[in-house]
Amino acid sequence: MKLVRLLSLFVLSLFVVAPAVAQKRFMPEKMERATKVDDYATTQWVEWAELKCPNCSGTGKVKCQVCERFTEDATNCPDCKRKEGHETVCHVCAGKGTIPDPLEKAPCPGCLGASYLLCMVCAGGGQLKVDKAKRSSDCPACRGAGAFKCGVCNGERFVDTATLKPSLAQANAAALLKAMAATDQALKDIEAFSPAGGDKARKEVKAFIKILESVQGFYAPLKKLPKVFEDYLSKTYAGAGFQGHEEHEARAMGTVKQCTEYYLKLNRRMMELALKRAEANGDTGKK
Repeated sequence: MKLVRLLSLFVLSLFVVAPAVAQKRFMPEKMERATKVDDYATTQWVEWAELKCPNCSGTGKVKCQVCERFTEDATNCPDCKRKEGHETVCHVCAGKGTIPDPLEKAPCPGCLGASYLLCMVCAGGGQLKVDKAKRSSDCPACRGAGAFKCGVCNGERFVDTATLKPSLAQANAAALLKAMAATDQALKDIEAFSPAGGDKARKEVKAFIKILESVQGFYAPLKKLPKVFEDYLSKTYAGAGFQGHEEHEARAMGTVKQCTEYYLKLNRRMMELALKRAEANGDTGKK
């Protein structure tokens, strides 16, 4: 009954995050991961029960929200590929219909499960009109693709959680406390990061990468993110000749900021629960 109650609270804790496309997700701060006491009076994790995805209601498919704003004559969409019915893979569960064990897997900090980074110059449409021309041409940033494949998860949508030994679930209190402190500081720095783009863009890119580097020792996926982030912005700079390019650059950085923030918050919550388990087993983290 306790497990059912915890999961029920978890299911009710929904919010919409929109780095590129709005999706219904679980709030990382509300995540629960049940434990039980075994015959040896040791607190152990309960086996992860399948949890229905709140975004697709367990179907693994959703209506594409990327191309809803495109014109009818658009021929491409980076998400649904303009297939009939405009149905696409759910970003929240990676098309599985259920959420994976958050002690082991988390949405990619680069794309948050989309498998791609949306081109902010053309907003995913792949086409731009130049000088009030009636005909459109390929976007100079994405060359008509509308997006860029995520190099952090390589299209897998989910990545590993915190890199602790022997695992996040079994780490001792000292390791968890150290990782949590670094994560808290990174989250504080990310919250303060407010990109404006334009003349400040390149400095802002370096500043964000510095934040990522501060916690790379605890998160293997974040070792890939700096290069992906730099490449994403370098392609976005190709739209510098268009009006509003500062906003495009700021949105590109803001997208990765939100994805990374969600990833870190989910890991932070799991470390908090893992620490409670460790302490229940007599591990205080003190030498």
